[in-house]
Amino acid sequence: MSSLILVNGAPGSGKSTIASALAAEVPMMLALDIDGLKHALGQWDTDPIAAGLRARSIALAALGEHLAAGFDVVLGQFLAREGFIEELAQVAERRSARFHEFVLDLDAETLADRLAARAAAPDRPEHAINNRLVGPDDAPDLRDAMVTVMRRRPRAVRIDATRPVADTVAAVLARLARP
Repeated sequence: MSSLILVNGAPGSGKSTIASALAAEVPMMLALDIDGLKHALGQWDTDPIAAGLRARSIALAALGEHLAAGFDVVLGQFLAREGFIEELAQVAERRSARFHEFVLDLDAETLADRLAARAAAPDRPEHAINNRLVGPDDAPDLRDAMVTVMRRRPRAVRIDATRPVADTVAAVLARLARP
């Protein structure tokens, strides 16, 4: 049975890094990057909200197909509202796949430090764009948003994102191995 794995977390929490590292551990697992899809749309920045919604629609189709083919999908995304999380769960159910939901948890101070480091030296093209939208001063609000998600979604598994990437990936893989 295939799995859809959501790695939710604030910007700077390590979602994309963790998703890529997880995919590297599992043959044919797709690390789907919605921001990458959005930025691949022509003139996306003239209407970023419409582009984001379009990218989500494309992602749902792609991950649904990959799940139907019997392969796993991992999606790293900042989702402070539950609507898209529910859509992901529904696609997994329609494709007879398991849905696993993880939340990368960071305190506001560590998150602010990571956002500052990312702003000073972006290592991915989307960071340069995202740095205009989110900065270290936003860390307390981002942290609050994730606390709210964890409170509203008690089945989501909280993962301490202050640990090294290898430890975080190991924690996620261990949790996925449970029946």
